[in-house]
Amino acid sequence: MQYKTIYFLLLLSSFFFLTACSTKQLVQADGTTVVDLKKRSSKYLLKKMKAKELEVEWLSAKARITYKDEAETTKFNANIRMRKDSVIWMNIKKLSVEAFRVLITQDSIYIIDRLKKKYYIHGLDFVEEKFNFPGQFQALQTAILGNPYFFDKQKLTADIADQQYQLTSGPEIRTRSKYLLNGLDYSLESMSFFDVERDRKLGIDLSNYLAVVDDLIFPHKRTYTVESEETGDAKIDMKFSKVELNVPKNILFSVSDRYERVVDFGGR
Repeated sequence: MQYKTIYFLLLLSSFFFLTACSTKQLVQADGTTVVDLKKRSSKYLLKKMKAKELEVEWLSAKARITYKDEAETTKFNANIRMRKDSVIWMNIKKLSVEAFRVLITQDSIYIIDRLKKKYYIHGLDFVEEKFNFPGQFQALQTAILGNPYFFDKQKLTADIADQQYQLTSGPEIRTRSKYLLNGLDYSLESMSFFDVERDRKLGIDLSNYLAVVDDLIFPHKRTYTVESEETGDAKIDMKFSKVELNVPKNILFSVSDRYERVVDFGGR
């Protein structure tokens, strides 16, 4: 796995990174379902969407990840642990061998490169220095949970498009937002953010919502895409399994004295 994948996960942070009893369903001859959606206000849809946000203290999961950009495609596995508003920990493996261990806190990122016996420590502001993108822990946490991310002061307009409810922002802020909700249960199916000034776009698709425990639902499949003239286009597909919620886990992160600290994070 290359450092590009870790870069991509951090770049996500730069943009942030019930049932509808009145709807009718019609089944067409080919077996597809058409939903006759009732028009809803943006206030109503926001309330429904926020009611489905996953609020947990702990999350742990395994993930199969495929990273693709214009130059390469890489596949690897990861163990992910997160404590709300505190820490994100990742153990990244290639061919069953640990390649990287990553720890992200509210203000810093720590990376151990097991293969090269090196390690890196930087503030999250390094993301902005390196890529001209602001780094935000909260946005990355939101992306892992599969919750919607909202910008301050944005005003959303409600509409219906392709059997989905759609919420779109106006031109009052620099980054435009769009959210697509399932027409039957109001679950978030995708969100996209377009940075007008820098001509870059982040898209997040969520699917395969499954109950993990009690009434807590988690989207087990994700696709993250970035389109940018500045950094190039990239895509990550993630498939989660063995998801546990609100089960405390150990966060183990220590650096061997034999490892070399490298200042140039991501240097080849």
